[in-house]
Amino acid sequence: MKKILSPLNWLIAAALTLVACDSFLKEDPKTFLNPESYYQNEKQALAAVNGVYTFLDDIFDSDVEPGSQNYIFLEFLHGYGERARGSGTQDLAQANSLMVAENNGYVQRFWESAYRAIENCNSIIEGIEGMAEGTISEAKKNQFLGEVYFLRGYFYFNLVRLYGPVPLKLTPTRDLSDTEIELSSMEEVYNQIDADMVKAGELMENLPWTSLEGRVTKGTVKAMHAKVLLTMGGYPLQKGAEYFAKAYNKAKEVYNSGSFYLFDNYNQLRSVENSGEIIWSLQREADNAGNPLHFALLPYPAPAKPVSASPAYGGAVTVTQLFLDSYPEGDRRAEEQTFYYSAKEALDGSGVVEFDRSFIYKYWDQNAAVVGKSGANFTLLRYADLLLVMAEAKARADGGTTSDGDAINAYYAVRSRALPGELKPSSITADQVLKERFWELAFENQTWFDMVRSRKALHVMTGEMVELIGYQTPGHTNPFTQESLLLPYPIREKRLNPNLTR
Repeated sequence: MKKILSPLNWLIAAALTLVACDSFLKEDPKTFLNPESYYQNEKQALAAVNGVYTFLDDIFDSDVEPGSQNYIFLEFLHGYGERARGSGTQDLAQANSLMVAENNGYVQRFWESAYRAIENCNSIIEGIEGMAEGTISEAKKNQFLGEVYFLRGYFYFNLVRLYGPVPLKLTPTRDLSDTEIELSSMEEVYNQIDADMVKAGELMENLPWTSLEGRVTKGTVKAMHAKVLLTMGGYPLQKGAEYFAKAYNKAKEVYNSGSFYLFDNYNQLRSVENSGEIIWSLQREADNAGNPLHFALLPYPAPAKPVSASPAYGGAVTVTQLFLDSYPEGDRRAEEQTFYYSAKEALDGSGVVEFDRSFIYKYWDQNAAVVGKSGANFTLLRYADLLLVMAEAKARADGGTTSDGDAINAYYAVRSRALPGELKPSSITADQVLKERFWELAFENQTWFDMVRSRKALHVMTGEMVELIGYQTPGHTNPFTQESLLLPYPIREKRLNPNLTR
């Protein structure tokens, strides 16, 4: 049964309001306590750890305008999507033009959310590591610390990929006047992310690979660590073959575990939660912590015959026709109502409604279409992603092309599901696998990060991978430049910390 991890908001100054509960969205405020006196038992530690998970759903934070979630901004950065409802906010328009300003609201929200989560992680690590003997079992202590070390690494991973050099802070804040933290180099930040992933993996080594409740698990840690290592091998650090080999070996641990598998049917990506292909996802619950993407991605303008409840809120972002046309002929992912759709049965059952273009179907929630609210989870990491990480890492480790059997099998598992008649290749190239990532993981908040680490883009006319700098994707008004690959530091944070300069 799906659960939603309960919220916990920390007040950094001297005290915190505690939400002491271990089930989803069941708020039970207890008291106002000093953090140093809080960690007295396992239940309190669990409540603290659960609180960090709530920062993950900041991906759904938005402006007042419909279809302005943080998720949407990341899908504008790569330029393979476009907005159906109009230009949207100025902040979204800046992503479309690749001219993002320091006062952009998304720039502030991504930064603030990550550092609030990291502050919580630092406090929790100190609190749990300092718990008196006998107040928590060793197994639970390892689990909770493993989850928090992983989450700290994950939030730093997002920060460094978006902003480049950032302040590296690994201890709780005790003095609010101490805000002028020096920037750490990208290499220092990545090394810390790597260290946090290693620590999390060690703590969780004897714990399960999966969790039906959607918690971070050993499988989550190893799969995300493989992505971190793949990124470290590429841009901006360019650590090369050694790290590509590390990424391959880490991904292969997940592959060899047998704990995950690809779904036979793409529809299962919309119906199965916390098992099978789903390695890690953001837990949602319709009444109290819903998922807005079903509604944000509906056809726009709303058709005369609605195909869903709340039909007027769609058009946030959709696929450009040129990107849709780039899929290989016969690719199941481009078939109607798989990843995209151009027609749908009217909500009143009166017949099929056809649209004048295709829209994104990955987040369609049939129950939400009827009842007007969605509790569908949002996938953060799936097995298809891990398989392609494994294949690409090996190809890069071997100089750009590999004939390694496991790497080929990993690639072919994803490729043959989309194109079942295609023969297994005897070798694969890194660009070949990267291209597959663009098609398989489109509109899952992965494409922008793949472009930045590889410095490659999918040329929609030729279907080939090309150099990113100088290329203009179909949804953009300008080509990519070196400067456009990082967000500016938020103006509010620069005023607080003059060290935030490039």
